[in-house]
Amino acid sequence: MKTIRYLLLTIFFLCAGQLSHAADKNGNYVMGGGVGGVKCSQFVASMEKGRSFGIGSYEYVIETYGFQMYLLGFQTGYNMGAPETYDIFYGYESTNELLARIENFCRIIPDVTFGFAVTSLGKKLHPKRKKNEIMK
Repeated sequence: MKTIRYLLLTIFFLCAGQLSHAADKNGNYVMGGGVGGVKCSQFVASMEKGRSFGIGSYEYVIETYGFQMYLLGFQTGYNMGAPETYDIFYGYESTNELLARIENFCRIIPDVTFGFAVTSLGKKLHPKRKKNEIMK
């Protein structure tokens, strides 16, 4: 029994360190639902509604919470998956700054999804990311 356990643990650790490539050969991938699937026009409306209560207010937090969590999840995933990346959103003081930047993008292209807008921002910021100091 111990031999099987050690064998399974060994296989797990050997596989766990391997990066997977989730996109197809053209760079396309499935983007799930949730707030990532919300149209930019609805995101802009939510931001406007939240700001009408005041940034930092309870109502603002409730209105923007899902978008903030999506953004932070994207940041974590990107930082973990992109080689030599410590922080894709380096230089931004808060999620509110990032949401404002995405909102500007969404005002220009309202028919795309919030997830597409966040991904586009990540791609644009990639050259300016903070690189992992350990990798240097």
